[in-house]
Amino acid sequence: MKKQIAGLVFSGLACTAINVSAEEDRELRQKVEALEAKIADLEGRSKNEEHDDSHGFDSHKFHGGITLKQDNFFGFQTIVDAGYEVADNIDFMFYAWLWTNPNFGKSSVVTVDSSGNENNVGGQGLWTEFGIGLNFRFFDNTLSVNPNIGMLNGSLLSSRVIGKDIRAGEGVVPNLVVNYDNDYVTANLYVAYYLATRGPRARDFLHNWISVGVKPALFGFDKVLPINSVGIHWEHLWAAKNRIDSSLEGVVYNWVGPYIEFGLPKNLALRFAGGFDVKDDVSSNFYQASIKLDF
Repeated sequence: MKKQIAGLVFSGLACTAINVSAEEDRELRQKVEALEAKIADLEGRSKNEEHDDSHGFDSHKFHGGITLKQDNFFGFQTIVDAGYEVADNIDFMFYAWLWTNPNFGKSSVVTVDSSGNENNVGGQGLWTEFGIGLNFRFFDNTLSVNPNIGMLNGSLLSSRVIGKDIRAGEGVVPNLVVNYDNDYVTANLYVAYYLATRGPRARDFLHNWISVGVKPALFGFDKVLPINSVGIHWEHLWAAKNRIDSSLEGVVYNWVGPYIEFGLPKNLALRFAGGFDVKDDVSSNFYQASIKLDF
């Protein structure tokens, strides 16, 4: 390519100066060589932009995000998700979900119940989830369906006393994430089953939510306020199985309420949801805030 462009430039210059001296001819050749060097530099930059030479992957095929999240049940959480396009409309996905309750790891606080049994107060062994999956995209990327399988680490599922006998790989987490997003409507579905696989296999949980919202563009307000969407958030946690005490099975919380999400510069979004806990055991209200950076 660069030789063809240089040849055309050289031919054009030659046509306008047929009777050139040796000095002029040398200057002309220097200009052509300088042009060739610039073309080679541009080609090199283009290749570096298309490929990450340090890893050998196409950087344009990567996507993902980092979410900082907090609510009145799980506390502070950090979620990292990423994907790499492996075929048309199919991504290989991987994620990490770092659950950090107010009491980290094994608690040093011990209580004694009426039977004289010692129990650790709080602490779930730095509950840590990691998983992989595939993301299937449809309808010009407006719909995505992402099944995953995760591995859980900690002591929430596997130990008789939460915060004791902390284990790696204490459970598996088959889960599904479905997103729909166009110019006017957005929706998100999450369903995960936390299945205990080690120790006494004490507990299983089902965690799920649905958010549905509309965008300001639906009403012609997309240039008025920096709002991504407003809508309804419903979230549910169910103690599906308790092999230590079956009386503890059932709904843990059942949240429903409005949410609003603001768009910020640099691919940032700030979201807040709040409302009522229909179950009303943990608290009569719920609140949840998150900030996400997409890359």
